[in-house]
Amino acid sequence: MKFKLLFIYLIFLSVQSYGQQDVDYFLIARNTGKKVLANNDTIRVFGFAESLGEQPGVPGPTIFANEGDSVHIDLWNVSQGAPHTIHLHGLDVDQENDGVPHLSFDVPHLEHGYYHFKAPHAGTYLYHCHVVSTIHVQAGMYGLIIIRPSDGSNTTWNGGFLYENEHSYFLSEIDTVWHRDSILLHDHDTSNEAHQVEIPKYGPQFFLINGLSDIQLEEENIHFNSSVNQVDYIRLANIGYFGTRIIFPSGLNSKIISSDGRPITNIEISDTVTVFPGERYGVLTKANEELVGMIRFEYFDLNTNQVKSTQVVPVEISGFSAIEGPQQNSFSFKVRPNPCNEYTSIDFELINKQEVHISILGIDGTLILEKPMQLLNSGLHTVPIGEYLLNTGVYVVRLNIEGIGSYSQLIVK
Repeated sequence: MKFKLLFIYLIFLSVQSYGQQDVDYFLIARNTGKKVLANNDTIRVFGFAESLGEQPGVPGPTIFANEGDSVHIDLWNVSQGAPHTIHLHGLDVDQENDGVPHLSFDVPHLEHGYYHFKAPHAGTYLYHCHVVSTIHVQAGMYGLIIIRPSDGSNTTWNGGFLYENEHSYFLSEIDTVWHRDSILLHDHDTSNEAHQVEIPKYGPQFFLINGLSDIQLEEENIHFNSSVNQVDYIRLANIGYFGTRIIFPSGLNSKIISSDGRPITNIEISDTVTVFPGERYGVLTKANEELVGMIRFEYFDLNTNQVKSTQVVPVEISGFSAIEGPQQNSFSFKVRPNPCNEYTSIDFELINKQEVHISILGIDGTLILEKPMQLLNSGLHTVPIGEYLLNTGVYVVRLNIEGIGSYSQLIVK
């Protein structure tokens, strides 16, 4: 009897420790970064990098761990100015490792600071510098922390929902005035408890998703691509100073399942999620039919509730199988830039000589443009459409290609 009880106890210990390990990260705090904006202007940024030869990115590197792992972060400050810290936003860590300077410690120039924590409940979290945090966060010193289940599986948390793929959309803004040397290059005054820097009224001109905005969002690695009946997990996080309203196409059947790293007791079925500064949400999607559309991100001023910018991420839900035969790669279709302006055009490439019919409709189905084009030669074709879109709103642009099929995309102005 004693032997049997002991055996059960040993098995229990083995299961509980599965997958736990030491995870080490080395981050360098820099104040000499450069960021290229959507209009091709370059601004100065602060940021985190993983090597001296690496340009600090905005956002910084994502920190990954499994629930139960012991995580160790070595922060080396080479900024030659103010000290820096890593605040572990939303994680349940002790005060010494929380990264608030006057409650724990800061890391001066050319010194190392060490942070240690046991990875808590699987979920989405943030890290950022907490020294003059209003400026240093705007400067670019922030990143995501993703904690996965203890076995590292594609599950929202231990015993949670299974999914096939995940997407992270990290929201922020940039006010280029705040990136001038007169604001960023401040010395740290050790004689005062709180360092003060005079800054202008916040008025961002660029609204970012994973550090990108406007035409940069046409990059394929940020698109939401999935298949019919595939379950996808979307991580939403906001480190900006505006609120962001995220509107999913209804065909994604989105469900809000977690908030700030914890499951929601009553799962909410909704196409809209509003994420305020510092918040994180988890959303599951499962489309039951093919779909071409976009996820809309509306950035609104917290004082006036006015929407200051709308950014879009293209969505494409494909069927169970690709088109067979020579037609499979015979057509490509893009609208750029989107959100659109007077220079917006439709770009498409044909392999064979074909008839093309272009139509633009309002979101209510009103026909705005109908343009048949007879027997176009193979190759790349560009058709300007910006002049036809006079009013702010959402439109459907549709191409019907003889012998191939009909293709649609949403565009917003």
